[in-house]
Amino acid sequence: MGRIILLLWSFSTICASTVSASDTLLIQNGFGKEVLGSELSVFKEQGNKLEVYDVLGKPFETASGDRPNLGFNSGAVWIKSVLKNTSETENFRLHIHQPILDSLTVFILDEKENIVQSTFFGEVLDFDHREYKTPYFIDDISIPKGSSQTLLLRVVSKEQMVLPVYVATVQSSAELSRTYNLLFGAYFGLIAVMALYNLFIYFTVRDKSYLLYVLYILAVGSTQAVLEGFFHQYLWPENAWFAARSVYLFTALVSTTSVLFLQDFLKTAIYAPRIDKFARYIYIFFGIVSIAALFEVNPVVHMLSQVGIVVVSFYILIAGIVVYRQNYAPAKFFIIAWVVLIIGIIVFALKDAGIIPSTPLTNYLMQVGSAVEAVLLSIALADRINILKKEKSESQEQALRVSLENEKIVREQNINLEEKVKERTADLENTNSKLSIAISELKETQSQLVQAEKMASLGQLTAGVAHEINNPINFVSANIAPLRFDVKDILDVLDMYDSISDAQSFAEKKQSIEKFKEEIDIRYSRQEVNQLLQGIEEGAKRTAEIVKGLKNFSRVDESNVKECDLNEGIRSTLNILKNSISRNIKLNVDLDDSLPQVECMGGKINQVFLNIMNNGLQAMETNPPDKPAVLSIKSSYQDEYVSIVIADTGPGMDEETKGRIFEPFFTTKDVGKGTGLGLSIVFKIIETHDGKIDVVTEQGKGTKFILQLPVKARIKSELEVQ
Repeated sequence: MGRIILLLWSFSTICASTVSASDTLLIQNGFGKEVLGSELSVFKEQGNKLEVYDVLGKPFETASGDRPNLGFNSGAVWIKSVLKNTSETENFRLHIHQPILDSLTVFILDEKENIVQSTFFGEVLDFDHREYKTPYFIDDISIPKGSSQTLLLRVVSKEQMVLPVYVATVQSSAELSRTYNLLFGAYFGLIAVMALYNLFIYFTVRDKSYLLYVLYILAVGSTQAVLEGFFHQYLWPENAWFAARSVYLFTALVSTTSVLFLQDFLKTAIYAPRIDKFARYIYIFFGIVSIAALFEVNPVVHMLSQVGIVVVSFYILIAGIVVYRQNYAPAKFFIIAWVVLIIGIIVFALKDAGIIPSTPLTNYLMQVGSAVEAVLLSIALADRINILKKEKSESQEQALRVSLENEKIVREQNINLEEKVKERTADLENTNSKLSIAISELKETQSQLVQAEKMASLGQLTAGVAHEINNPINFVSANIAPLRFDVKDILDVLDMYDSISDAQSFAEKKQSIEKFKEEIDIRYSRQEVNQLLQGIEEGAKRTAEIVKGLKNFSRVDESNVKECDLNEGIRSTLNILKNSISRNIKLNVDLDDSLPQVECMGGKINQVFLNIMNNGLQAMETNPPDKPAVLSIKSSYQDEYVSIVIADTGPGMDEETKGRIFEPFFTTKDVGKGTGLGLSIVFKIIETHDGKIDVVTEQGKGTKFILQLPVKARIKSELEVQ
């Protein structure tokens, strides 16, 4: 790096063995190259309409410095110098070391002010139009021995005009180009090496900071390549439009990537949250600058870009200082790196603003600073990794110490726990013994309560069956006595016919028999016998139906899982409950005849129907006279499930009661009228059949039970019946 700086410094001090006076460059024997400074005079045109001969009569002002800084100009700038050759050499080359000029026209006039040579350059032309394929502009000029020629340059540029103009021999021109290319090649090579090295580290450690660093330094190197014209030469030689705007686009790129790298490397969101929030305004600012540059390149865009670079530089420096004051050690190298770069940026900006003169050192100091910064930032990344490794190692050591201490504490606690466990085990064994006795007593009590519930249901069932059978039996019993009398009368008539012994007495007997038949009204007796026999037959049939319904309800011959018709079970249950259904209660039965057979324990499912229907009937007993009492029963089939809906128009339940109805021993009936096990048994039976039960109720609007049973048997376990 020291050699590069030395070369740059020596480059600024090279001078020819000439003597210059006024605006004339005197070329003598031994001349090599000369950068024109005071030999130049400048005229700034207000527009772009003047021609060469219009300008020659205008007042030119002597330029200041070896590399005139012409600032921003909306019109063309004319630069003039006289070249007087007293040497033996006649062929020279003109070097204009400013790659980002919009247009440059070189005029050579003889002593009579006739134009002997005219060459047009600039970014407005594709790169292929240049005779010499270099980023800057080179033109061959011929000055006969002992003659003088006027050099006249017409320059148009929307950017800052810093115009180093060299006159050199052919050999010195080649050396100047080699030196220029060597310096930039060394710089860009360093950037490329640092990028590849840190990209390799990124793939090794997978730290995002390395990737952002690579993007940033590539953006820095690319921006310098754009400023020096190399990207125009190698990447877009045929795109003059993009070449004119690439400076601003890459300036925005390097500024945004630098802030991105800052945010990640210094963790500004944690250590400097207020400063971190300002970054979004930087992104917006350079986004606007980039968009504006795409539409039009003008001095305002150039000035905004330069101001943005300075703001970003100080923003990053301030952020680094704030983070470092938060004792974040990696910020140390970061601050040093940015101080070096900021010096180069400030010098470059001051040079562009014309505050300090343009020299090789001021022109290339930003490149030197960015190269040094790239190295220092790479060191900062490595230092951060070392710090993280050290912190991780210390953390592991601390964790190991804590682990050993915890292990010691655990051993001591284990001893204490073993003693306490022994004591608690003895207590638990004693408690378990007592609990076993209590559980046995609870099971016995529960068994007794279940038996009581069953006996209550059985008593209700028996009373209903007895009442239902008593009606047809009474009907039969009541018909027997009149039937006996009628049969006796008929038999007496038959006996009288049997007493006739001959045909002579038949007439006499027949008259008395006819008289007897009128007395007993034989026709009525015959009709009454038929009626009585029909009544006895109906009573017998009714009794048979009741017995059949009772058999279907209880299903004493179907204790295992079998296919059952749930519609038949509902009808049997209604038949059993017929005695409990008062006259003011209306039945609304809607059974789906296409209902499939269901694999279940039929007797237990009938018990579910009985308990729910009975609860509904009992609930509707408290209905006021003006409220209809309706018990609705509906069956349906859908998606492999049979659905049974049993609804009443009773008083309904509140949410608290609804949440407890399936609890064992919970009842809303008066003491002595229920055990509270009915719905608990219902829930257990449905659960055993892998079914579903849902309750929809609201106070004053009745209650609806929705039962769903799978068609195929999915019995989880046999319901234990005490």
